[in-house]
Amino acid sequence: MSENNGLKKNKIGIFGVIGMIYAMTAAGAYGIEDMVSSSGPGMTIIMLFVLPLFWAFPIALSSSELGSAIPEECGYYKWVQRGLGEYWGFQVGWLKNVGIFINNAVFVVLAGDYVASYLHMSAVTGYMFKVVIILIFMIINLVGVKEVAVVSTIISAFIVVAFAGIAVIGFTHMNYSPFEPVVAEGQTVVSSIGASIAIGMWMYAGYETMSSLAGELENPQIIPKGIILALPLIIGTYVIPTIAGVGSVGQWESWGSDGVSYINVALQYAPAFAVLFVTVAFASNISMFNVYLATGARNFWIVAEDNLFPKFLSKVGKRFGTPYVTIIGLSLVSIVLCALKFDALVTAVALLNMGFYSLILISQIVLRKKEPDLPRPFKIKLGGDTGNMIFCAIPIAVAFIALYINGTDYFVGGLLAMCSGPVAYMIFKPMFGGLFKKDPEKNPINLKTKFAVGDTRRIAFSFALIGVLFLIGRVFLPWYDDPAYYIDFYGSETIFDTFMNVTLIGGIVCLIIGLVFLLIGNKVEKEENYSRG
Repeated sequence: MSENNGLKKNKIGIFGVIGMIYAMTAAGAYGIEDMVSSSGPGMTIIMLFVLPLFWAFPIALSSSELGSAIPEECGYYKWVQRGLGEYWGFQVGWLKNVGIFINNAVFVVLAGDYVASYLHMSAVTGYMFKVVIILIFMIINLVGVKEVAVVSTIISAFIVVAFAGIAVIGFTHMNYSPFEPVVAEGQTVVSSIGASIAIGMWMYAGYETMSSLAGELENPQIIPKGIILALPLIIGTYVIPTIAGVGSVGQWESWGSDGVSYINVALQYAPAFAVLFVTVAFASNISMFNVYLATGARNFWIVAEDNLFPKFLSKVGKRFGTPYVTIIGLSLVSIVLCALKFDALVTAVALLNMGFYSLILISQIVLRKKEPDLPRPFKIKLGGDTGNMIFCAIPIAVAFIALYINGTDYFVGGLLAMCSGPVAYMIFKPMFGGLFKKDPEKNPINLKTKFAVGDTRRIAFSFALIGVLFLIGRVFLPWYDDPAYYIDFYGSETIFDTFMNVTLIGGIVCLIIGLVFLLIGNKVEKEENYSRG
């Protein structure tokens, strides 16, 4: 048995990798139901085809190239760290780790709610059921990643069969046009896209997550192949059952995770199949929790190894070779968060992904320039470096647009969450030392600030950028958004004005913080203030 800082190496084949990637990124079309009623069936189908081109494909292919060149544990963290430096590597790790906390709970909530609703469980019984789910899969993850791959592959196969069955049943009972109306009544094309783009981007996310386990695979170069093969399967899982489902049962206005959904196709035309579909729905979301618990634990482990999180998070069990502290810790947090509602959890994680993926794509562009001779067994070939830059810039532009058309409440919450990354770095870097402790010669620190070279300016840039985004929102959102929605949803006539005030104050405060750190940087960023150990 070969070792990687205590982590066990595992031999996993292409089907095992595809199964894990499918489990991380799709595990069925659950969640798309809310897109149908929010945007209209026609726009939903259009978005399910368009988002892969402008969002999923660039992220998947960039992750494949970076993963083939740098096949390390918690890959995306190492990609950004290598391309953009320690500070930005921490930012991408922080955004992902916060998102992992929320995502883990999302999948448990979905799985538990499917079963609780079907069996008419009480709220207390439903919550206890979710706790049992978490504990079972915590034990599976403690045993090892190979066992995670086996479970994920089996569950993924059942999911594909279940949605194939829904597609067959739906297409043989087509009674309605699955494309009409294109836009929901009372919406413009832009507002229709904005009503569900966050869900669509969330559905087409996760291709980089498999890189978290690269250090535990005997052949990590199998991951890019798995991503390329899994992507068409994911698109098919989303598009085909949705067309068949809306076309067979109609009622597009009532579609949603708690309304009409794919299961209604089975209930209406093949009741016996409905039991199987509910079972698979439960297994689908458990499969997502299973894999995200595995990858999330490694995220904390690798950042702790770089002395940017408490060191005890990097402890690995001797018997099974797994990071047991982070697995148990994530499980305990999931037990707390699974008491929240699905929509609140998804809202929180969607905007974090926008900053997270933007940093990965920027690092892909930078590494092409910075290390042109770096071996890349898989390489995007689209017009050389210029084509690669344009290809990577497209999803960054999509993320920027999506930030403003999701809604003011999403916008404010997302930017406030992004502020937590620079703040966390300002606490953990001086406290634990970061890469300076691993290699002082290559990673000197400022004796006054305890930050790395250029960190004060990076912090200044981060806050200035967030401040500018806030102020753009203050100008754009009153024109774009509908205050009446917030009165209906929050039950307050002043809540929209409150959000507007937060965008203005947040923008000004962030710009001031940015200016302060810029002035500090100009004063202390001098050669004599640095230590190389």
